Amino acid sequence: MDKDDIDITDWYRILFGNAPPEILIEVSIRSIILYCALMFVVRLLGKRTNSILTITERAVFITLGAIVAMPMHGPIHGIVLGLVVLFTVLLLQRSLTYSFFVSRKWEELMQGKATILVKDAIINVKQLEKHFISRQQLFEILREKEIRHLGQIKRAYSESSGTLSIYKNEEVKPGLSIIPLKDIDTISIKDEDHLACAWCGTVVKKNYNEKCPTCQHEHWVAASKEFVKNG
Repeated sequence: MDKDDIDITDWYRILFGNAPPEILIEVSIRSIILYCALMFVVRLLGKRTNSILTITERAVFITLGAIVAMPMHGPIHGIVLGLVVLFTVLLLQRSLTYSFFVSRKWEELMQGKATILVKDAIINVKQLEKHFISRQQLFEILREKEIRHLGQIKRAYSESSGTLSIYKNEEVKPGLSIIPLKDIDTISIKDEDHLACAWCGTVVKKNYNEKCPTCQHEHWVAASKEFVKNG
């Protein structure tokens, strides 16, 4: 289309393009058929895909959206071709899932594996950097799970699906507070006998004045030992 053919007041072109209005009926029929087919394929993918998606499942869902888009509104694309591609992707996903039962290493390669982000109240900084997770992002997720300082955590795993699993200490220990600075004094109770590394959370005695033995940083803050009830 040449620029001379563009008329800003041509509402017919703006609303329907170069296609006749009857195309709306065809597009509606295409959308209904492909939507039903898509729901059927999603159902066959299993209940697992209805909750937490793995890496391969995310890729499949993105692919499914691209597959049905063109046959839905493109009159030059046949519905059958879209259906063939749709069910081919379903077959590939099913085959890939079954292959995970054959080889654990293959499953870990394709799906990834759980990573320890916090161990015994200490942040695994190298793993955070490796997975492009900032400390503030980690703290935000922990706060959503009602964690107020690292001394509450025995293990925190980043699952292959991207979720965070937390196992708490039976007995809360002193740890680095993850409460925003403006609210620390109103929510956390400081431990007068311990300091916490502001970078990784390693806890030491108050008179310690050297670099952190875990991450070699030198910034120490007061550790938290508990939190204010209803704070």
